Parts: sequence; C-alpha cells; structure tokens
Amino acid sequence: MLYVLIILFSAIAQYFGPWWLMPIVCFVLCLWKADAALKAFGVAFFAAATLWLGYASYQHFANEGLIGQKVADIFKIPNVLVLVVITTLIGGIVSGFAGMAGYYCRRALA
Repeated sequence: MLYVLIILFSAIAQYFGPWWLMPIVCFVLCLWKADAALKAFGVAFFAAATLWLGYASYQHFANEGLIGQKVADIFKIPNVLVLVVITTLIGGIVSGFAGMAGYYCRRALA
C-alpha cells in the first residue's frame, strides 16, 4: 500500500513541481505509514526507482534516444542504458533516505 501511495503522490507532485518534491512525499508518507526503518528505506527506494525508471524509459523511447544520448555525451557516460540506471539509483537512494528519515522522525516524536 505504501509503495503504491508513494508512486501515485510522487508522480502527481513531480508533474506539477520540481524533482525534489518526491523525497518530501516519501518523507511524509513514511512518517505516516512505515513500520520499520529498513522497510521505510526499501519501500521508498523501490517506489521512487520504479517511477524514475518508468519516466526515464518513457522519455528515452518518446524521442528515440536522442536526448538521452546527448546527456550521456555531456557526462561522458558510454551508454544511454548506464545513464538510465544511474538516474534510477539516484532517485531511489534519495527517496530511500527521505523515507527512513520520516520513520525516524515519527519515532523521535512518539
């Protein structure tokens, strides 16, 4: 349930705002619903990684890989697939730590 909520609210937040709204969504939802720190990190990580992987793949296929290749060339990354994996990991790690911070804030306030 938390996984679906994070994907849904993060997608809505990122559609209307900047990328850093996603960790805020993970923080708030894990503050409200997470049962354990590791679970909060894992659920937030995989939900955000799924969302960013899907959106990066959509962007890649929508413009036939042109923008992805140009970005990979700018950062001197050998392959667009590596760029998508790095993007997914960054989104997942940032959101995972935000989710874990939300859980620890709830414990600190309890």
